[in-house]
Amino acid sequence: MSSRLIESLQHAAGNNQELLSILSQTDNAPSALKQNSTYISDLQNQIAATDKEIKRLHRITEDERKDHIKYEESTFTRYMYKMRGKKGQAKFAEKAGKEEKEFVEAWQKERETQESHAELTRALADAQQEQQRLQGEAARHDQAQSELDRLYSSIFDGPTPEVPGEDQLESSLQNNKQWADSCTQHQNLQRRAAEALHATLQHLERAAKDMDDALDMSRWDMWGGGTFTDMMERDALSRAQVGVSESLRHMDEARRCQPAIPPLSEINIDNGHFISDVLFDNIFTDMAQHDRIKNSAMQLHKALQQCREILDKQKRTYHEAANQSTQATAALNSSRFELQRIRAEAFERFAGQDAPPPFQQATAQYVPPPAY
Repeated sequence: MSSRLIESLQHAAGNNQELLSILSQTDNAPSALKQNSTYISDLQNQIAATDKEIKRLHRITEDERKDHIKYEESTFTRYMYKMRGKKGQAKFAEKAGKEEKEFVEAWQKERETQESHAELTRALADAQQEQQRLQGEAARHDQAQSELDRLYSSIFDGPTPEVPGEDQLESSLQNNKQWADSCTQHQNLQRRAAEALHATLQHLERAAKDMDDALDMSRWDMWGGGTFTDMMERDALSRAQVGVSESLRHMDEARRCQPAIPPLSEINIDNGHFISDVLFDNIFTDMAQHDRIKNSAMQLHKALQQCREILDKQKRTYHEAANQSTQATAALNSSRFELQRIRAEAFERFAGQDAPPPFQQATAQYVPPPAY
């Protein structure tokens, strides 16, 4: 062993230990940063599209609102004429009902889109905060890796038969690093899918509560609750519709992360009809609306139970991915430890002019990554 190499080993021993420690602490940062950057880009695209949609829907809502007000006033006048025996009210009521329905639908879509925009904005803020942390960790990792590469290149450049097992362990370390990165990415996707499903469940539960409120108002209305009860009922249905829309958006996000997740069963929230339910309010329209609400509630509770089952399954999938990632990280750390041990012994023995240590096969070998 040349005196130059011995001196290099002696000089680099402390630096080698410090750099390996930094790499062990920041191993997952680069892959996590890349994945988080993609997530931020996706959120920004969704927010930009939602901004345009809100402006478009607001214009439609304003147009429909003006038409609705005009026909609502005309409907009241015509209703007074009907009380005096005037004919032709059915056709006019049908047209007025159409205008009212178009306004409610436009307003509902705008409200849902605004809720989506607010939630996307909150998610983006959280992701950007996480991005700052990951950028710092990734920068530390890259700097340490570059310094370590230069250090090892200056000392162990090319085959090093003088250090038994060093070349094999270095190859094993690279293989386990690739496996650990793959497992980390898979685990993060399963975690995001589980989080999106949890958000889906929360929105569905709130929507179910709003549907229960609507059912209570509907029962009250059948016993003569009046116009105020009708409006409270319609507001509860509107809130339920917003909750369902938000839950479906989170469900789409979960399925993008984990395509194996099945879609929820259909949920159709019937908001009723202003003309028949309010202006021409009677026991028959109240009973018909109550049946429609019950049907919507049944659909919602069916989807709610389905979501709970899907979330439970996804949690198991995530835990399996987390266990796999733990195994991969353990194999990676073991490979790094073994390589560090071989090189540390090389530093000690060669610097001390002893014979090279005998090579013993590492206990943690490269395990091929599973097929996801």
